[in-house]
Amino acid sequence: MEISSAQLLERIRAEDREFLKDLQSIVTRIAQKWNWTDRESVDDIAQDCFIKIINNLRQGKFQGRSSFKTYVYTIVRRTCIDYYRADRATETVDIEKVTLIDPARSAEDKLITADTRRIACRVLLSLPADCRKLWRTIFFGGRNYRQAADHLGLKEGTIKRRMWECRRLAREKVGMYEK
Repeated sequence: MEISSAQLLERIRAEDREFLKDLQSIVTRIAQKWNWTDRESVDDIAQDCFIKIINNLRQGKFQGRSSFKTYVYTIVRRTCIDYYRADRATETVDIEKVTLIDPARSAEDKLITADTRRIACRVLLSLPADCRKLWRTIFFGGRNYRQAADHLGLKEGTIKRRMWECRRLAREKVGMYEK
């Protein structure tokens, strides 16, 4: 028996935990099939899709012309494709080729700088995937906030807020290594 859009909306309004848990599980499984990269991006995609589905149901965008399973599958598939395109369009920089050391410095300065580089690499790698993508786009890609927003298809304010959060996370991580 296929569930109607009215029944789906009622279960969401009632905050039916079991339904929401099952929906999240289904969305995650579909995202795992479509996304062949890392676990963090699968979780990001699944969460993004889950929110889209819930919002679409609340706004009455699901008309019931297809099965709910087909509707969910289509949203996840399209979101995975969007993530793939955005990720593919992001330029990458080999962190090992970035020169941070001034050749005129003393051996002690070079050692301190090398240690700083190791900490920076550890911190960057420990950040969530969306933060790493922003850092690559803005700092290594040489883009300002406006250009990064255009490149990633987001609003400039969103980029600024996310960068603020990523910097806060990075400061916390640096603090862990300095102790």
